[in-house]
Amino acid sequence: MKVLAYGYRFDEEQGFERFTKEIGVEVEYLRGNLGDDNLEKAQGYEAIAVTAMAKLDRENLRRLSQLGVKYIASRSIGFNNVDLGACKEFGIRFSNAPYSPHSVADYAAMLVLMLLRRYKVIERRAAAQDYDFRGIQGRELHNLTVGIVGTGRIGRTVMEDLSGFGPKFIAYDLYPNEALRDKVEYVELDELFARADVITLHAPLQESSFHMVNAESIAKMKDGVVIINTARGELVDTAALIDGLESGKIGAAGLDVIEGEHSYTFADHRNDIIVCRERAVLEAMQNVILTGHFAFYTDQAIDDQIRIVLESLKEFVEKGTSANQIV
Repeated sequence: MKVLAYGYRFDEEQGFERFTKEIGVEVEYLRGNLGDDNLEKAQGYEAIAVTAMAKLDRENLRRLSQLGVKYIASRSIGFNNVDLGACKEFGIRFSNAPYSPHSVADYAAMLVLMLLRRYKVIERRAAAQDYDFRGIQGRELHNLTVGIVGTGRIGRTVMEDLSGFGPKFIAYDLYPNEALRDKVEYVELDELFARADVITLHAPLQESSFHMVNAESIAKMKDGVVIINTARGELVDTAALIDGLESGKIGAAGLDVIEGEHSYTFADHRNDIIVCRERAVLEAMQNVILTGHFAFYTDQAIDDQIRIVLESLKEFVEKGTSANQIV
């Protein structure tokens, strides 16, 4: 069985070498993510592995189908970059990779703690040998209510990570998990926005969740609310977020993702001008921690991504279906 892997990175080399032997798959590698310019490379392959940066719109899926591609597996949990309806239309099976939830959850918990204790300010002052108390007084989690938006694998793990600090948890989910009822109070989204001191987003990006944090929802929130986003940038209206931060309505924000990031993430731009004014504004703020879509990036998660993708493609070829199949 042969697979073409798009978006092959240096950090995946050992994992691919190990799991191709264990699973019994032969892989050819391309450094570039799947896009208009290298799509034809898939000719002759039934199965391809891609990343969340792959351009899998209707036209490209049509072309892939014509090239003979039947199975696509993404090394990502999210799949908002994939036209699932077109996959069905062209008979392409697609799967994702639900890697270790601890990777993103631990990162989200870290952002919560850093923001509550004003770590960015403390770190910058320490570099200038400023050890004054003014402006660095923090808050303690056990006095606060944490709102979890999305109680899937990652949202549940965030709760586990933070539970030792003793906050109250409330949550919103379209499909509440009955097994969590003794640990969290499920509420409607508007109520969560109104009651939570900390809001952490772990919802998939769908039409219904696009800009779920916007000017209207921010107005309902507590003054000084802390917002964490380690899911997808488009869950948050960036302009409205900046307005909320500038007015003081939002006390702090921890963002590993932001709208428009796909044009520059996962690459070295030290000698470039990044055309994203919103990012520059946020990076300048003392109460904002903004990173580059790194929350998932752990040794366990990378191993999981590679193993799950190769297992899924092998299952597709041999059985016609996969345990992680989306369509």
